[in-house]
Amino acid sequence: MGEMEEKNEKRACTRIPFLTDVVLKTSLAYTDIAAELLNISISGMLVKIDHDLPVGTSCALEIRVAGNHSRLVLEDISGEVVRQDQNGLAIHFTSRMEWFVLFTVYTHYCRQETNGVS
Repeated sequence: MGEMEEKNEKRACTRIPFLTDVVLKTSLAYTDIAAELLNISISGMLVKIDHDLPVGTSCALEIRVAGNHSRLVLEDISGEVVRQDQNGLAIHFTSRMEWFVLFTVYTHYCRQETNGVS
């Protein structure tokens, strides 16, 4: 990585790739917005979403991690949209991500994509 690239890198936290379902609730939408988690860090996450949300939009987040015989739902996570581009929607957590360690330990529960089917 060149010197210029290092100066432009703003991420201070390690991101963990993790594919699972996310639900966003905002004051801009009457219904919950479905998204797919792409990666997560202790300070935020990147999701794939079919909606445009303006930077600064506050949202309540729900992350759903499914195992073979059970499902874990992380609720009441507060966030704010900080960027949306071709890579996805970046959300900064405005409340402490108390459960981040689960994503570092349980990466085998990440939804696997095989032959284009998830």
